[in-house]
Amino acid sequence: MKSTFMITALVIIIVAAAVVIIILNSSALYAQPISYVNNFRKLLSDGSFTAIYNSSYVEFTMSGPGNQIIQCNDILQFGAGSVNNSRAFIDTIRTMCEGLFPGTPGINMQEIAYWTNGSSLCGGAAYVVVDGHESGSINCLPLETLNALPAYLPFNELLGNVTFSTAVQGYSINYSITSYINYVNTTKWHDQQVHCFRVISNITRVQSMTSGFRLRTSTNLSELICLLPSGLPAIRVINETMLVTPLPSGNTILYIIQGKTELVNYTLNYFNTTEFNEIVSMARSRGGNG
Repeated sequence: MKSTFMITALVIIIVAAAVVIIILNSSALYAQPISYVNNFRKLLSDGSFTAIYNSSYVEFTMSGPGNQIIQCNDILQFGAGSVNNSRAFIDTIRTMCEGLFPGTPGINMQEIAYWTNGSSLCGGAAYVVVDGHESGSINCLPLETLNALPAYLPFNELLGNVTFSTAVQGYSINYSITSYINYVNTTKWHDQQVHCFRVISNITRVQSMTSGFRLRTSTNLSELICLLPSGLPAIRVINETMLVTPLPSGNTILYIIQGKTELVNYTLNYFNTTEFNEIVSMARSRGGNG
């Protein structure tokens, strides 16, 4: 009887030890991919890079006047670095779309430069071309940089939950994003291994103007994002549902967007300071302040 008890106890100890080893191993395996997300955050906070992406997507729009389906192809440039001891970012998009309603303006190009200025986010110098017409603006938002910055950057759903409010020049905004990140698997991008994550995000934005006009935007975003060891996103597949509602009452517009973005090439430890300065200069010369 005693021998049987000892054998049973030994089996329990062995099984328990095996369970602990499995848990520790799975935790270690999970911790390694999650470090890729942290590497992306470090790139934005104190690293430098320039990345080029190709993006294609289909957008379904459902509203009172009618429905619309457009197909778009984008070339995106995203960069981060430092200029004059301030964090600086470039976000440019060149777009070609098919299926727009006649008379609907199309944004051909937008180039935006963001930079930090003390506790303010200058976000920034925006140079936009709409149907061949150029415009520019420069604004600094008087709010805590670390709270606001993630809301304005590409792939911001990887940066954690953010909530902030601000008001400037007759305009105010309340913004919040809540994201859930779960590791999925590995795949290949140009023979390089990348780790992929399922990201579910809920985004709410309420914009108000002194004229009394208010606009509420609610977005549900489901993505598969695959990261290089540096943290740089290499593949992104999105399914997005967005509701835009004028307040207090108005016709809600529903947008459903499905698409894929893929990294074309990138350079680490390089920020295109020349282009950053050109965007700021063009924004000033075409209507910007500052």
